[in-house]
Amino acid sequence: MNLANFIFYILLFVGFFLPTNSNMYIPLPGLLLKVNELAFLLLPIVNLFCTSKNIRYKLDRKVFKYIILYLFIVFITEFLFKPIVFIQSFGDSFKAFRLGLPLYSSLLLLLLGIKADIRIVWKVLLYAIGCSVILSLLSLYISLPIYYNMEDEDILAVFQGRIMNSNAAFGIIGLYLLFTDKNKWYNRGRLVKYVSILSIIALLLTFNRTYLALLVLEFIYLSYKTFSLRTFYKILLYPLLFMGITFFAYNNFDAVQRQIDKRILSIVYSETTIAESTIEDNRDFIYEGIENRFKEGYWIIGLPYDVPIFEGYSVRRGDYKASKTDVSFVNIILRYGALPFVFFIFLLLRLNKMKYVPFIILIVYVLASLNLDALFNHNSIFFLIILSFIYSMNIKNLKKVQ
Repeated sequence: MNLANFIFYILLFVGFFLPTNSNMYIPLPGLLLKVNELAFLLLPIVNLFCTSKNIRYKLDRKVFKYIILYLFIVFITEFLFKPIVFIQSFGDSFKAFRLGLPLYSSLLLLLLGIKADIRIVWKVLLYAIGCSVILSLLSLYISLPIYYNMEDEDILAVFQGRIMNSNAAFGIIGLYLLFTDKNKWYNRGRLVKYVSILSIIALLLTFNRTYLALLVLEFIYLSYKTFSLRTFYKILLYPLLFMGITFFAYNNFDAVQRQIDKRILSIVYSETTIAESTIEDNRDFIYEGIENRFKEGYWIIGLPYDVPIFEGYSVRRGDYKASKTDVSFVNIILRYGALPFVFFIFLLLRLNKMKYVPFIILIVYVLASLNLDALFNHNSIFFLIILSFIYSMNIKNLKKVQ
């Protein structure tokens, strides 16, 4: 095996096998770099030296152009325009650029093409996601040194009944794989099925109301599109399985019970609406901060790093200044300006038109990004790009992977 390939697989696993992105840090001069950030930094570089006998698809010209324009404009904005306009230091430019590292790493891989064996890449990613979910569940019963500065704390109490997992968003892809593409190379065998189920469990137990609402909508869509006598059992079995797991957690963990009462049952019993629960949720100060930054004209080339998008308060963090928010599109505009945002939208539209990814998965992540950082700073953007490789290998009728 090519050494670069081996390093690529190791980086991929190490970058994603832990439950959260804030587990392990590498101390560098003046900087604590997260392990997953190191993986995002090195994967595109190591990829240049990888080799594989598999035929890779040719990137669409417009997708290529939009990626180049997006990355180029972001780079010169941060490292040329802002130092001149705002007297921003190189360190602050790097910090601002660092915020979108998952997106940039994913775009570079899409631009250059994954040169390692995509079959092994897919398996390694599945193993990493499966491990992260298992570690999350084990941490409920066993004290594991996998949470930064929380070795002796009750994890459920710290996260108020939510089982945090940075790979949980893969559950959106996992649900799709449970219902469709059964004859495709990337959806064969037990590994993909087990990891798909685990990722959905992780997504449910994070009690993220935005993803829960979108997961239900995706389930309804997939049930309708794939309905037949052969798939009818899935439509009944999977909801019963996931409801049973949720019911078990509800009855065995007080913190989980409080979380479900607050986030789910309050909607069921009409104490609050889905819109209030998933979107509003006392975020007026966030939207007010965003509105003020737009009025101040920062949408043109973005904010200097030392100017927060909004200021807030939390019990764990106290008073804080937010360098990014939970809306991917707002982050792109207020960090780098309107022009990169335009090219990013063009890129998403082109990916959909060229059928690089299933429409339902793309639209779910886009909708999630309106209330979460799904397409900018979260692992979900990486999952979306990896899926584009394996999905495009199929639809473009390339050499069959044995």
